[in-house]
Amino acid sequence: QQAAAYRCIRNGNYDEALDLEAFVSKISKLHPDLPVIQGLAAEVKKTIQSLISQLLQKLRSNIQLPECLRIVAHLRRIGVFSESELRLQFLRCREAWLSGILDDLDQRNVYDYLKGMVSCHRTHLFDVVNQYRAIFNNDKSGSEENSDGGLLFSWAMHQVSNHLTTLQVMLPNITEGGSLSNMLENCMYCAMGLGLVGLDFRCLLPPIFENAVLNLFSKNMSTAVENFQVVLDSHRWVPMPSIGFVTNGAVDDTSDDVTPPSVLMEHPPLAVFVNGVSAAMNELKPCAPLSLKHVLAQEVVKGLQAVSDSLVRYNAMRMLRGNESSLFLSLCQAFIEVAYPYCAACFGRCYPNGGALITECPSLLDAVSQLPIRSGSGISGTDRKPSGDIERRQSGGIERKQSEGIERRQSGGIERRQLIESAGTAASENGLVTNGPEPEVTSDAGTAAAGTGAHMQTYAPANA
Repeated sequence: QQAAAYRCIRNGNYDEALDLEAFVSKISKLHPDLPVIQGLAAEVKKTIQSLISQLLQKLRSNIQLPECLRIVAHLRRIGVFSESELRLQFLRCREAWLSGILDDLDQRNVYDYLKGMVSCHRTHLFDVVNQYRAIFNNDKSGSEENSDGGLLFSWAMHQVSNHLTTLQVMLPNITEGGSLSNMLENCMYCAMGLGLVGLDFRCLLPPIFENAVLNLFSKNMSTAVENFQVVLDSHRWVPMPSIGFVTNGAVDDTSDDVTPPSVLMEHPPLAVFVNGVSAAMNELKPCAPLSLKHVLAQEVVKGLQAVSDSLVRYNAMRMLRGNESSLFLSLCQAFIEVAYPYCAACFGRCYPNGGALITECPSLLDAVSQLPIRSGSGISGTDRKPSGDIERRQSGGIERKQSEGIERRQSGGIERRQLIESAGTAASENGLVTNGPEPEVTSDAGTAAAGTGAHMQTYAPANA
């Protein structure tokens, strides 16, 4: 009998094995004093324990509803579990099967793991709930023994809670906005399918995905600011090839072209920052929750404010010379007139009228917009000081030279005049003819007279 029972179990003939067990149990009750019969009954009970383990193991595998019905029917026939215990064992075994499927997934790739988890719950969790209801909820007697007692609801909510917890923990590790969008779509489809069995959890998904989107966007904006700071600190202020200056970096809303302005290529730190912002916007656009419009706008403003503060701090800590200072001020001007409007326009592409939330905060540009004014006034003040000294020095030299020349010329004219007067006096005293021509005034004396503006007179000798 024992060997026959083992063969039946090994071959899957569970009904025959249970028939043998029932026959041996009946004989043991009829002959309680026969040791042989009692020994045979004990051996058959061991084979039944092996049968129970095999049946429970089958419940931990991928089986469909008909097989589940047969297994539960065999367990009921054995009678080792009460009805409530049998329900609990069924759910435990099916949960172990689901956990085994999730353990086989590769957790190194977050997106693939979550995609597999969502697919598993969408199909298999739905099947388990239907199997349980088909097997245990067809009893209409209303007896307390056959009552579910909320077991299925508690178990299903536990599975959904684990599903949401895994999403909340692993979604921040996804670094692509397109992957987040696809994952949200898969989760919504899963929740809608489970809604057919009363497990619709779509209303619990938005907060989880909003946190993931905010985390991804904030991380990308922080990376853009950090890269800007690194390039600015190591930047050499040399003239770059001229690309052309654009007075406004705003993008036309009706145009599909959102290419960054080419003028930013003249300023590598700004080009790195705008590239980072563009990457952040590209990751945001596929999965942009409307509820985060104002929060994400503040993240953009925060990044722009960090760049503005960095420029002000750089201007205060670095000693820039003439050409370097002009290049730095040109970068500040490009940030105000090109990079800032372009970032606002890109955010407007992600959210309707989103650019207005950025441009409504002009105060973040106050500090950096004053840099050209202060630097320009300082340069002009420096220019005025040397030019004033030069003018004073030149005018003083001219005055001194002119006065010295006038003095020399005047002294020369006076000496010649005195010589002429002395010659006339001598002639009159010696009785010389005085009716000759008047003595000529030399060119030096005339020039001196003209330079001083004085009316010089030449005295002719008196008549004898």
